[in-house]
Amino acid sequence: MPSNNIAFARNYTSVIDEVYQRASVSGCLNSGRRMVRASHNAKEILIPKISVTGLGNYTRNVGYKTGAITYEFETKTFNYDRGIRLFADVMDVEEAGVNDCFVEAGAELQRTQVAPEADAFTFAQIAGHAGVEVATDDFSQASAPDVLAELREVTSVMDEEQVTLGSRYLFISCRCRASRRANSSRASTDRGRP
Repeated sequence: MPSNNIAFARNYTSVIDEVYQRASVSGCLNSGRRMVRASHNAKEILIPKISVTGLGNYTRNVGYKTGAITYEFETKTFNYDRGIRLFADVMDVEEAGVNDCFVEAGAELQRTQVAPEADAFTFAQIAGHAGVEVATDDFSQASAPDVLAELREVTSVMDEEQVTLGSRYLFISCRCRASRRANSSRASTDRGRP
């Protein structure tokens, strides 16, 4: 009598999510999962709205006034919705012996396409908010002390504004250093030419 061989369904969502979190620069700006819930519609999320009644007068005979808590969810629609469907024939995958093809393809998509595009969108949205000043300082020719002096100045401003240390994020590109290295190596090769 032949026996059944039933393969269990695999869910790689957590693996793909982890790849995204590692590849994303702006991931630290996302809200915690406990604060946001998925909606029934793929283009929407639910954000909790919490309110409490204000303070009341305290008396020795009555004690504290009884307050109320309102906890409800507000539906928000994403202002950005893009995606792609990757297809690999199951038989081709099995014949090639690449069992983790879907995981590898999904991880590569997250690492090279989704995370960079989501980061660019996130930073563009932040820069577009009223009151956000976009600095266009060029540090490509700056020395390390110049960059550190500028960072100290910004840090002092945040100290004065009482911005908590946990709310401070620095996103910096290494392009200035890489371009300076490229320019110096180009200059050294140009000097070596007759």
